[in-house]
Amino acid sequence: MRAYVAMLPRLQAEEQLAAINAAAIGGAHLDKADMMDAVRRLERRAAGGERRAARASPAMLAAMGIAVVEAPAREETGG
Repeated sequence: MRAYVAMLPRLQAEEQLAAINAAAIGGAHLDKADMMDAVRRLERRAAGGERRAARASPAMLAAMGIAVVEAPAREETGG
């Protein structure tokens, strides 16, 4: 529940920006190149390819209360 409450303002801001972009595209307030870039970004996002997974550092994980344990390096065997 805390994660939802923490992320709600961000989700609302993303929705508002999406609405502003839609109005700019639909209202012909952008030049053609900017409009095509915006449409391509939306198409990538609709296809699921817009967001990339973020890598969390051990410090970031620790700040979230997730313990980080480093495993010892494995030795290679000759088979």
